Amino acid sequence: MVQAVTLTLAEAAAILEPPVTERQLRAIITALAWQPDGHRRTGRIGHPWPAYDATRLMQLHAALVPFIHKQGLLCARDRMP
Repeated sequence: MVQAVTLTLAEAAAILEPPVTERQLRAIITALAWQPDGHRRTGRIGHPWPAYDATRLMQLHAALVPFIHKQGLLCARDRMP
């Protein structure tokens, strides 16, 4: 069985172009009620980070880019509009 590649929201925000912040991704995923596809241990004390299927995240981003670009919601990294 092949496992899907997963990304944390921080990892996804770092590689998606045009840029979307981790905060924006979290808000979108929460609104869509997506459940994590796995969890990633950080090596530190605390809860593991949720991880989502990389393909789904990239497809979601591709679907939203025209809308968020048109609405002026794209922003520089680490800054919300």
